[in-house]
Amino acid sequence: MKRKISRQVKTDMWGWLMVSPLVLGMLIFTVYPLVSSLVYSLFNYRGTGPLDMDKFVMFENYKNLFSYTGEGSFLHALKNTAIYTIISVPLGMVLGYLLATFLSANIKGSRKFLVLFYLPTLISSVVAGALWADMLNPEYGIINTILKNVFGLVEGIPFTDKSHLMASYIFMTLFNLGGGSIIWVAGISSVDKVYYEAAEIDGAGKLQRFFKITLPLTTPYIFYNLIIGLIGALQLFNQPFVLTKGGGGDGYALLTVEMLIYNSAFSGKMGEATAMAWILCLIIAALTGLSFLFSDKWVNYADD
Repeated sequence: MKRKISRQVKTDMWGWLMVSPLVLGMLIFTVYPLVSSLVYSLFNYRGTGPLDMDKFVMFENYKNLFSYTGEGSFLHALKNTAIYTIISVPLGMVLGYLLATFLSANIKGSRKFLVLFYLPTLISSVVAGALWADMLNPEYGIINTILKNVFGLVEGIPFTDKSHLMASYIFMTLFNLGGGSIIWVAGISSVDKVYYEAAEIDGAGKLQRFFKITLPLTTPYIFYNLIIGLIGALQLFNQPFVLTKGGGGDGYALLTVEMLIYNSAFSGKMGEATAMAWILCLIIAALTGLSFLFSDKWVNYADD
């Protein structure tokens, strides 16, 4: 019995030793930052030096975030992020799915188009933001240059103005449809051809086969892209930051919550920055939880 116990202890020790790098990594780089950020959000902390208990403000940082509603405020950034999410996620999913449907059809050369549409997603978001900043420049940008010289437009479109900046950025994001489309192409291709053959024998047309077979059987892939798109949109940072040089653009029209968190943290307002981060975390968790809660009503899995 003692030999068995000692052998089991040795096995357990070797097991823990093997997973210890992962466990330590999670504790140091995930658990500790989460706990420390929650603590910082309760203090008037500047981000440097030890915490001072005299600067303990409880939930004052959270209250301050909702006390100002002007341009550049947290509520303004939250509004921009919500507008972008509400418009870009459904638009990107619909266009991406239609693109995937076209690329999955038995059309000569469709696979080559899939590669072309996927290529923009391989470009770094920082590099892409810098490129778009030059392309959308109202003075020397290539888009306005083409509109003036080819289409005879007298004055260029002010893409970076307050009233156009959000729409311009949403247009930019449409060039990354290939990332989600490649997942949907895999989903559409995985649908058993037997269903289509049986539906065709029964006299179902192409639209009927699409809405009765393709769409229902690819809902798990749609749900996956919905969750990823939702989280990515709420955490929007890289391209808007580069495009507006960190300031959010004219009238803070493209200021997102993540950008405001970054700017606040590196301007000595670590307490407010961590409070914003936790509010954003709770919003993402709530929306993700609701998505999973209602997914049973429309997502069809193979084993259902």
